[in-house]
Amino acid sequence: MTEAVQNDVEVEKLKCRAIFGFNGKVNFGLHLHPDGRHLIFPLGTKIGIDDIKTSTQEFIAGHTNNLSCLDLSRSGKYMASGQINHMGFPAYVILWDFGERRELARHDLHKVRAQSVCFTSRDKYIISIGGRDDGSVIVFDIETRTPICRSVASRGINGDPEVVRALNNNSSFFVTAGDRHLRLWSIQREMKKVNVQDVFMGKQQRRMCCVGIYRGDEYAYMGTYSGDLMKVALNCCDVVNVTHVGQTSGLVGAYGIHNPRKPFGKDCNRYVHGVRVVRIVDDGLLLVGAGDGVVELVEERKDINEIIFKNYPNPTYPMLKMLKRTKVNGAVSSLVEINPLEYYIATDLNEIYLLNIKTFSLKLLKTSHKKAVYSIVFPRNLSNVFATAGYETIRVWSTKRLQELLRIMVYNFNCAALAFSYDGTSIVSAWNDGVIRSFTPITGRLIYAIPNAHNKGCSALAISSTGHVLVTGGIEGQVRVWKIEPCRQSLLGVLKDHSAPITTLDFNKFDTEVISASSDGSCVIWDIKRLTRKTVVAANTQFMTAKYFPTGVQFLTCGTDGCISYWMVYNGSLIRELQASKKSSVNHVAINATGDYFASVGSDQMVKLWDYNSGVVVAQGHEHASAVISVAYSPSRKFFVTGCTDGAIIVWDVPEVILYYYYYVKVLNVKFEYEGFAHKFWGQENPPPSIKEPVVEEKPKPKAESQNQSQLQLKSSRSNTSKTENIEGLVSNTPKNNVCCVECPPITATIKKGTNENCNIVPDVKKC
Repeated sequence: MTEAVQNDVEVEKLKCRAIFGFNGKVNFGLHLHPDGRHLIFPLGTKIGIDDIKTSTQEFIAGHTNNLSCLDLSRSGKYMASGQINHMGFPAYVILWDFGERRELARHDLHKVRAQSVCFTSRDKYIISIGGRDDGSVIVFDIETRTPICRSVASRGINGDPEVVRALNNNSSFFVTAGDRHLRLWSIQREMKKVNVQDVFMGKQQRRMCCVGIYRGDEYAYMGTYSGDLMKVALNCCDVVNVTHVGQTSGLVGAYGIHNPRKPFGKDCNRYVHGVRVVRIVDDGLLLVGAGDGVVELVEERKDINEIIFKNYPNPTYPMLKMLKRTKVNGAVSSLVEINPLEYYIATDLNEIYLLNIKTFSLKLLKTSHKKAVYSIVFPRNLSNVFATAGYETIRVWSTKRLQELLRIMVYNFNCAALAFSYDGTSIVSAWNDGVIRSFTPITGRLIYAIPNAHNKGCSALAISSTGHVLVTGGIEGQVRVWKIEPCRQSLLGVLKDHSAPITTLDFNKFDTEVISASSDGSCVIWDIKRLTRKTVVAANTQFMTAKYFPTGVQFLTCGTDGCISYWMVYNGSLIRELQASKKSSVNHVAINATGDYFASVGSDQMVKLWDYNSGVVVAQGHEHASAVISVAYSPSRKFFVTGCTDGAIIVWDVPEVILYYYYYVKVLNVKFEYEGFAHKFWGQENPPPSIKEPVVEEKPKPKAESQNQSQLQLKSSRSNTSKTENIEGLVSNTPKNNVCCVECPPITATIKKGTNENCNIVPDVKKC
């Protein structure tokens, strides 16, 4: 039985409170607008524009797949972006108007991938090169909005180009560099063709990945994966002959860092994992970003001449002198100049730093998961912080500071599920290596670990309100119940009914039942006390989520068929079925504390807020750039958080009219005019200070009972040591613009005192 929902009420647009997201894997993808206010960056299939002053973001959609390249024109009027596509399909290159945030023109002349794109000077042309399956250079005229010529990028003896860069002063010249490939091009607009000349490299064979051109276009530096810099004299002035008559563009030398501590012949150092980005700060001064995260300010040596290296045994000459040095987390993918003293640094781990080259001090500005966000949870009755689970990391975020507070790292594994204990003293996590790990919420030290909890890895987790019962789900389809004690974690029972991985687990209100959803198309309600099965629900779908209603009499499910279903707990009958998406799956749902509204997310990149009783969408948002797979409602009911497969996390504000409607109509039974009420109370505190939740009066307890209770409280307070942590103190114990990064020790190794230097607490590892 499917209910056809007709939404007569106007659907509001969800507003973002904060967005934690950036795709740093796109080389040279971060750009700063000439107005100094807007940051432009790729995020999945969309282009993100971040207003630095107001801390707001917006996205521009138009691509059908993930972005592979992005560039901003010199004037800031236009943007150009290219994408990667499936094998056999064309890849789009789109021209955008930055001021109006709209598409101006596009072409699909590249196959599979647009490798790199750039604007020429005076915003005259867009130059784009294709990937390995394409191998062409396309010149696009911005004035006529049409491509004017297409040419083969490289000869048969050379490799594929990887980057294209235009000269600073002449709009007719550009350079392509790649694997054993370095060519200088000139555009003939009237003839609708391009002229090309190979740069003379001699015996040097390199794979080049970045280009930095002098302001006067005399020289250019090419960063290589070998770890050195190639200096090239361009000598370009003639459009027809490309270079000066009787001259050619050629290699000046391959330069490395001089190490004065080493003897002659071995005094040349190269950058580890190659030079990924090179930026010319001034004539002779270079800002270099390497693949291992090293950022250095170097200059050419003036105390020595290149003639002295005529018989040097190494083809790379130590002609660079290191002035200042620092290191960031991950390979450097972009270097953006803010002013002569400050630069933005973007890395492939989706982090953005602010670098001051005078003091060479770093400041972490933005961070996000580098892969999918599998789980999002809030502590009980606390909305100031929330935790997210992803590849190799557990991260705790602040909703007030809008920053990351704590990062717990377990290398090479995915954290599939996450949960806070009800007292807020631990973070329990399930990992795909089959280990259950529990951490402290402030210092991130390991409290206990249960190895081999599931044979093929853990996929779901739920904890009771007392914190003594832990239920886990595995990829093999088993549900296991654990008893958690201060010094021991014991297995109570194994529940076998599913034949596919467990997707979610959820306790009911009284901790007597647990519902498990599986991708085999069934949901099972288990009796935790007797460790038996009570009810089975089956459908023609792969269940992604099953959540109890706050009262525990109903539960919600969603799956790959795009439907959200209401079920009765006592007999497993279907009450209602809503079609949330026609083409894609619904991946997760989250119900607020009162049960009046719930949020759903799906692979169609849509976030929807539903009225539970009427089954109507009251608000929706579409700021995500990839499939959304996790959502969590805050205990305050004022906002909820979603996470997607590209690592972005968005905090959504619940429309204020919905909040006031609940407090006045549902709690106080007040009738009012909708429009006048919304206008009167719009922008005030939610809920209003004069409105309070009804308080249940407690009966006076006997004196003996009250005395015993006070003695127990006093005893427990004295038993707490200085190492006892609670999630409520995380924000106050974390300084601003600082992230506490903690590495989890291996659970099989013998942990010695002082292993965890960040926390100064000895990790306590206990096995099952």
